[in-house]
Amino acid sequence: MMMELSAYRDIFIEELNEQLERIDQSLLALEHAPTAELIQTIFRAAHTIKGSASTMGFREMSDLTHEVEYALEWVREKKPEITGNLIDTLFRALDAMKLLRTQYVSGEGFTDCSAVVAEIKALINKPAELQPVLLPVLNAAELLQAEEAVAAGYSLLALVVTLREDCQMKAARHYILLQRIEEVCGPVIAAALAPPAAPGADEDARYSQFAVIAASPRELRQVSEQLAGETDVESIVITPFVPAPAAGTDVQTTAGPVPAEPSSSTPGKGKSHEVQSTVRVSVERLDHLMNLVGELLIEQTSLADLSANGQRTDPAKVLPDIGSISDHMGGIIKELQEGVMKTRMLPMDQLFNRFPRLVRDLAQKLGKDIELQIQGGETELDRMIIEELSDPLIHLIRNSADHGIESPEVRVQQGKAPKGRITLTSFHEENQVVIRLEDDGQGIDAARITASALSKGIITEEQAGYLTAQEAVSLIFEPGFSTASEVSEVSGRGVGMDIVRSQIGRLNGIIDIQTEPGAGTLFTIRLPLTLAIIKGLLVKVSGRVLILPMYNVAEIVRISPEEIQVVQGEQAIINHGRIVPLSWLRDKLHYPRTERRSKTIPLVIVRSVDRIAAFAVDEIIGNQEVVIKSLGAYLGTMNHLSGATILGNGRVALILDASYLVSH
Repeated sequence: MMMELSAYRDIFIEELNEQLERIDQSLLALEHAPTAELIQTIFRAAHTIKGSASTMGFREMSDLTHEVEYALEWVREKKPEITGNLIDTLFRALDAMKLLRTQYVSGEGFTDCSAVVAEIKALINKPAELQPVLLPVLNAAELLQAEEAVAAGYSLLALVVTLREDCQMKAARHYILLQRIEEVCGPVIAAALAPPAAPGADEDARYSQFAVIAASPRELRQVSEQLAGETDVESIVITPFVPAPAAGTDVQTTAGPVPAEPSSSTPGKGKSHEVQSTVRVSVERLDHLMNLVGELLIEQTSLADLSANGQRTDPAKVLPDIGSISDHMGGIIKELQEGVMKTRMLPMDQLFNRFPRLVRDLAQKLGKDIELQIQGGETELDRMIIEELSDPLIHLIRNSADHGIESPEVRVQQGKAPKGRITLTSFHEENQVVIRLEDDGQGIDAARITASALSKGIITEEQAGYLTAQEAVSLIFEPGFSTASEVSEVSGRGVGMDIVRSQIGRLNGIIDIQTEPGAGTLFTIRLPLTLAIIKGLLVKVSGRVLILPMYNVAEIVRISPEEIQVVQGEQAIINHGRIVPLSWLRDKLHYPRTERRSKTIPLVIVRSVDRIAAFAVDEIIGNQEVVIKSLGAYLGTMNHLSGATILGNGRVALILDASYLVSH
């Protein structure tokens, strides 16, 4: 039976992702405007998950969704006030579902979700026994903090504290110990109490045991020694906290306690299961592709007939007909190419819909009132680019929420509305997709950026004197740069904006910043529609044909040798009043030098993210659309190449990675 069910596993996971996304969006809407329709939508989604999980033998998920379904049925019948506690409890149940989904995909043991179940039961006054505390399931904001702590070299520790039975005022002792843990260990990321008991039980008993997730620069042994002997403490158990690996379509890597032994329904008993990436394609698009393939078959038959006639008669007589058929086939192939590209496209909503929950969690963590507005979610982009775009946008949103948007009190003092606004917009512009992330916060102070860069040694005093305000603001993308005077729970430890630049660069994209102190900041990202087929500029270097992606080509110019200058020991040219570093592409690629016959030197000025460079070549051939082919892992690491293509003459041409060439 398991073998039979495995055939439906990918379909089940795809439907599970869709239903979890529906619950997420409906809960966010329910928090702002409660309606019976939203309750019904969440109920149907939970019911669907329960049924399909039960069919697949996924008992942990079906049991949890059964409790969620029970709670929603209670809400529909009793019609209680939709409180923040109810919404938070449902969100925690949703996070537990996502964690189970992640562990199901990766083949790990399942985390015990009884704490969430007990919380649901207590919320709707359904009797439940007091249970031991379990490690908390991290929400999106907490998970970001944990990820950045690990990136900064910190260790994640899970502490389970048990108080003595004779401890008086356990709640007060709990808060004192939380402060002590933060003092000894480091920032507390999340904490959890024992689940509530049945109504009428001693509420103070909940504080008898609690769990804490903390980020610490110290070793586990040092933390244990410093926390030993605390008053009223029976025991403190400290273990490493291991986040679960990312899976599915979630923005974040879901974190949870160290997995238990695989349960009976763990698929594959610990073996990793990869889920095939799938894209839903409308029947109309598939029908269109089938029609185009049918037309190609007809033209192929026509060519075969002409070939036969040409062999029987004079071949010259059939040349005009062959030319006509070739032109028609060219049009069909062009249309077929566009159709296939569209099947790879997904609306940006697939990505954008994940961010309202992230902003909600960030606002709660930071004590701010933030509204996220999304526009242009119907804009389509290649699925592979959408998947790689998640992390950069998370970092930018987090940066806007933490450093950009002010607290409600400060905003009121400045004459602004207490609620901050982050706007995420996408639209097509020529053959690119433009994504704009704008906030109405405090903006970026160029003078403060310059001072911080000087203090960290990122720039010299001489360089600081030549910086424009725009160039100073762009320094935030330098590795290790941060102006934060102290580490916050959301912003982490100065890690992030350099990651944004490098990831956008890997996608052959460009990111720009516009800011006005006191008014806000606008990040603009420009990306190619697809990474599968590009328009490339063909150049000749040392007798070899190479290709540079056109979306990285800022300009093509010709200069005389006398126009080359030396700036700080390096060759450069002046382009539109700006100093642009110059390199000979043959030297960059270690190709042999050839004799130059022309009196002028053709240059390709390449731009990647916020950097620009000029490369001298032997000859500019022209531009054409090329299909990128992978070079294969057997060639090893070749960072200067992004792939290869086959030209019309059958020869292979290498495609250069412009972002690598500019930055190295």
